[in-house]
Amino acid sequence: MRDQIAEYLKDLTISNRKELFDVLNFIAPLIDGWSLTEPKSGRQIMRFASANARKSAYVDFTIPKKSGGQRKISAPVKPLKAIQTALNIVLQSIFVPDEHATGFVLEKSVKDNAMIHVGQTCIFNTDLENFFPSITKLMVRHALYRELGNKLQSNEVVNIICRICTVPDSSGIEVLPQGAPTSPVLSNIVLKSLDKDMSKLAERMECKYSRYADDITFSHSKSIRRMSPFWQSRIHNVIAKYGLKVNEQKTKTFVPGTRREVTGVVVSDKINVPRSYIKQLRVLLHLWEKYGYAQAQIIFTRDFCKGMEKNLVNVIDGKINYLEMIKGKEDATYRKLKSRFKCLQRKEKQGIVKIQKVL
Repeated sequence: MRDQIAEYLKDLTISNRKELFDVLNFIAPLIDGWSLTEPKSGRQIMRFASANARKSAYVDFTIPKKSGGQRKISAPVKPLKAIQTALNIVLQSIFVPDEHATGFVLEKSVKDNAMIHVGQTCIFNTDLENFFPSITKLMVRHALYRELGNKLQSNEVVNIICRICTVPDSSGIEVLPQGAPTSPVLSNIVLKSLDKDMSKLAERMECKYSRYADDITFSHSKSIRRMSPFWQSRIHNVIAKYGLKVNEQKTKTFVPGTRREVTGVVVSDKINVPRSYIKQLRVLLHLWEKYGYAQAQIIFTRDFCKGMEKNLVNVIDGKINYLEMIKGKEDATYRKLKSRFKCLQRKEKQGIVKIQKVL
């Protein structure tokens, strides 16, 4: 399917709304079986073009943040989500992110972001506050003209994309919703110029620079003076230039002699996960081993989930897969924890089979 889509999008240019509708109508059925019932007129797409229609086309809810507080999620209804998912594929196919952007980029991860800063002795991390909702429709429009003007060759096409990918906030300003499939790639399109400015600043500072979504990192191999308030103010000025704000609570400087982290990954002579990550994974496996899965799930929900419903097996599986990505398949810690997990899964499956035979 990916090859079929890639071939279709090769050398793609879109000059009018009909060509945009044709592209989306081709891709949408391939990704989730949903198709536009009126592809020629594009009415199903255009009905989400009005601000009022889009405001009612999202389901709002909150989830707990790791740092505390609540994060608002605006999830699009199925028809709009299908349109945005197809459009996301189009945008990812025709847009080339800046080399310093590692988040929301195909075949890149937090590992690639952390690897940039391995061996650096001084690290400065900061975070862009209220990331997606800080990016307005006007910022998206300017960025699409600037970065993709050779691909999206009419004002009509750019305006339609802007309208179906943003939603009015509480003050009526149309912004990127946290939860829309298109918000990640559009944020990278908007911030490509910021990445260029930041990389130029990093060169003057003799630093390395990377951005993973809303997490910005500068690192230096020698002097702490390169992370002085003067240089930090220069970084803040570039961010402010693009209408964004720094989250001061998530701004940290790691100096020699301290554990240095980049997007949750420990960076020293090589990358690693924090000790607390391994400790929590061992605790979850121990709960399952000691109490059995059913009771372990109850304890996990009560003590670890902060009111959210999570499946213990899925959480452990995700943590082990992440551990493999960071430490590698040959790492002894990974292999031991993976073995314990597989053993528990086998026992659980055997127990279910025995119960079924008795019944």
